[in-house]
Amino acid sequence: MKYFFDIELNEDYAFQMSQFHFHDAYEVTVVLEGKGEISVGSHTYTMEKGAVMVLDNAEIHRSKVEENSVYRRYVMKFPLEYITALSTPQTDLLKIFQAKTPCILLNESQLEVVEKLCEKASAGGTEYGDDLRCQAAFIEIMIYLNQLVGTIPAAEPYHSKNVDRVTPIMEYIAKNADKNITLDTIAGEFFITKQHLCYIFKKTTGLGINQYLIAQRLIRACALLRQGKSVQMAGEEAGFRNNSHFIRTFKKVLGVSPGKYSAEYKGTIFV
Repeated sequence: MKYFFDIELNEDYAFQMSQFHFHDAYEVTVVLEGKGEISVGSHTYTMEKGAVMVLDNAEIHRSKVEENSVYRRYVMKFPLEYITALSTPQTDLLKIFQAKTPCILLNESQLEVVEKLCEKASAGGTEYGDDLRCQAAFIEIMIYLNQLVGTIPAAEPYHSKNVDRVTPIMEYIAKNADKNITLDTIAGEFFITKQHLCYIFKKTTGLGINQYLIAQRLIRACALLRQGKSVQMAGEEAGFRNNSHFIRTFKKVLGVSPGKYSAEYKGTIFV
């Protein structure tokens, strides 16, 4: 996964993510069956057959499907360095992520093409050439999806009273995560009581204010570590005021210490 791509065919019944999450990888999810919604940052989109979710490694997101619904999808994850290494000046495979349209909609024939390529990419095998055949199919998927950008409809986010209320709060936190902002700061910025702020934020996102703030700081810290910043500098510039707390939180959420994360990144074949 650190060096190449990972692809899985997942199937769940009445799938629900209780809260937002993020991971240090780019993600493409192709929905084969199911109906529900996906929230990406402060926007929520209808999720249905043919939807393709395109998320970079700084996107905080969660998805849920309707009751009595099967959620079947291919999920592909890969590091930025891998997709960058595959790109050329003529064919930039990151174009689809730069388009800032987290959800695009495929028709039946387009979905059939992508599904068949996903089957090839996930086939595995230990015989000579199997690994390269899987990689070739993955590259075909990314080329095909990138070619569709701008030629097929992008899903429009829908609105609700709570989502509209919380959206500017999420954007404010994301923009100012590196600063010394507190619950009092945020409540004062939006002329709302701390109690009501916590209530509507948790109800809408599934996360507490502090959880969301920490997630945004960790996203920044990951980027800074990949840029070569020291552990202490990355923590400070991301908004953590205590280095021990930063290291402890980073390891708890990402499963690896920031020092090890930085060392593993420097040791990849892409650097």
